[in-house]
This record gives sequence, structure tokens and C-alpha cells, in this order.
Amino acid sequence: MKTQIVALPQFMIGSLIYLIHYTLRVFLPIYNSTLIRFYLGDILALIVCIPIFVNSQIWFKVRKCNYIMIWDIIGYFLLFSMYCEIVMPHFIKTMTSDPFDILAYAIGGLILYFSQGTTNKLNNVHGKNKVKVVA
Repeated sequence: MKTQIVALPQFMIGSLIYLIHYTLRVFLPIYNSTLIRFYLGDILALIVCIPIFVNSQIWFKVRKCNYIMIWDIIGYFLLFSMYCEIVMPHFIKTMTSDPFDILAYAIGGLILYFSQGTTNKLNNVHGKNKVKVVA
């Protein structure tokens, strides 16, 4: 049996959007004055990072469920919010603490959660959505 990759479409689309976002920031100076420039990266942070973390847990066999639960998203949301908006601004001068960044992390987490679809949610509730890992 093959190991199922969790949230691969969300990860791929989020990574592609972030790559475009970063390219625009570097090569199109007018883009840097737009509101989307400041918050798109924060919205995409959980969409791109959580699938990496969850798939790593599955690969290292510390996780069996291949559905990203709301508790996972809340945990990573709190981690990102505290680390990036409270801790790191004290150590890195270019980082600022912004409550709108926290809102952007929440929006990204909700997008990730609801983009998984109702089929995965129903299978997870009934215990059918387990990862089968080849040993």
C-alpha cells in the first residue's frame, strides 16, 4: 500500500501562489505598495506549512490520520501567531508585530480546513480515513 499525501493540491496551489507573490515583490516595485503584498504571504503560511508538518508526521509514523483536523490548524495557528508576532519581533528588527497578520493566519487556516472537502471529514469521523504506511 502507498502512503497517501495529505493536502497535496492545497500545498501545490499555495506554493505556486506564493512563488508568484514573491516574484512580483522582487520584480514589480508597484506591487510592494498594495495591501495584498503585506498579507498574502501570511494567508498562505498555514496553507503551505501545515501539509509539510502533517505529512512529515505521517512519514515518521507518529500520525495515522491523513486528514488535517481543526485542532491541528488551531495549534499551528497559535504557534505561528505567538512565534512570528510576539517572539521574533524582539530578535529581528525587520519583523513587526501586527494583529492583521494574526487575522491573515486565521483566514489561511480556515481556507485549508474547508478546502479538504466533506468526504474526507465524513470518513475521518467514522475512522475510515487511516493512512496505510508500507513498512
